[in-house]
Parts: sequence; C-alpha cells; structure tokens
Amino acid sequence: MKFNIEVKSDFELMKIPIKECYEKLVNLRDYSKEIIIDIEKESKRFQKLKTDECFVRESVAIMLSQAHSLLPNGLYIKIIDGFSPMSAQKRIYSLVFEELTQKNPKLSKKDLEVETDKYVANPKTIPPHTTGGAVDITLVNEYGKEIEIGSEINTLSQEGATDCPKISPASKKNRKLLIKIMRKVGFANYPLEWWHWSYGDRIWAFYENEKYAIYGKENKDFLD
Repeated sequence: MKFNIEVKSDFELMKIPIKECYEKLVNLRDYSKEIIIDIEKESKRFQKLKTDECFVRESVAIMLSQAHSLLPNGLYIKIIDGFSPMSAQKRIYSLVFEELTQKNPKLSKKDLEVETDKYVANPKTIPPHTTGGAVDITLVNEYGKEIEIGSEINTLSQEGATDCPKISPASKKNRKLLIKIMRKVGFANYPLEWWHWSYGDRIWAFYENEKYAIYGKENKDFLD
C-alpha cells in the first residue's frame, strides 16, 4: 500500500480485553424488511441458513436498520455475511492462504500467514464474524444491482482498501455515502476492506478507542 493505513494484526488485537455482554443473536430479517440478504455461500452452507436468514447481535441488527433508513430512495444495503461459525472461518482462511501462496511462491509459511491475516481473521484468534458483531455489506440499486464502489467484495487488491485513491470519482462518492451512514450509527470500519464493518468486537474497540470489546467467543448459544 502506498497510502497510510493503520492496521493491527489479529494477534495484537487479542490484547484488547473482552467483557462479554451475552447479547443474543437475532435474524436480521426480523429487524428490517428492506435490507437485501445474500449470504456468502460458504457461510450459508455451514450454517444451513435459509434464503432470508442472517444472524447478528441484536444491537447490530438495530444499527443496520438505522443505517438503511439514512440511504437515499432507490438504494439498499445488501449484506453478504454476518455471524459466521468457526468452521466457515477456517475454510475461508484456507482458501485465501492458498490464493496468496500461488501469488507469492517465494514467501515463507510464516510470512504468508501474516499476509493472509490482513484479509481474513486468523482462526487461532477470535475472528470478528464469529462474535456476531461484524458484517460485510455493499449497496445496491432498486433492481438489486450493486452500484459502482471501486472493487468487488473480498478482493485482495489495493482497491479494496477503504481510502484507496485509485478508484473512480463515482466509486469515491458511493464509498463516501456508505462510510457516512455506517459511521453515523456507530459502526467501525476495517481499513483494508471497505465492505467490513464492526460493532462490539475487538476491531470496533481498537478503532473507536474503547477499553474493551463487548462481544467475544463464538456465540451460537446466544440465539433467542
């Protein structure tokens, strides 16, 4: 990256304490009828989710609904991932590790793990999506088509960084809108991924200068 981004490694984030609040996981659809739910296939398969299901902590569901209400008419939030079990996290991490290995054959296993950690939370830690506090989202128009925002979700290219200057004016405008509504309701962004937003987990705690996170371990037990 040629532009300044402050990113903490997963293992550095582990130093942030967690005071689990035991807030329940809920189905986002029960809190918003307008948000588009289109869960990433690996997460959907591992959770055996139905078409209209996406689980997040209750506060996250409320905040997403509030963020959606701030959008101009004709635009909608589309959620790609919310709560994700550790089994799915391990699978996704493995896929990204393999992709980076092919692109960087001279890197050691340790260096490849460090590089992979930039894009996918290491399963050795407490990954944000396993807490129910992290979501991956984009914006779509009234026809369900994703609007121009500079890169695809889950890209490993530098265009995926939130403040990347190498995107079109239209993409910058749309990204700015997404940032505005999500920040306004209290989410924190992971700066290497414009689509990744957190509340309550360690990423949120770090970027919001909170003393501790309120969402911790994998919390399927918190389902209402």
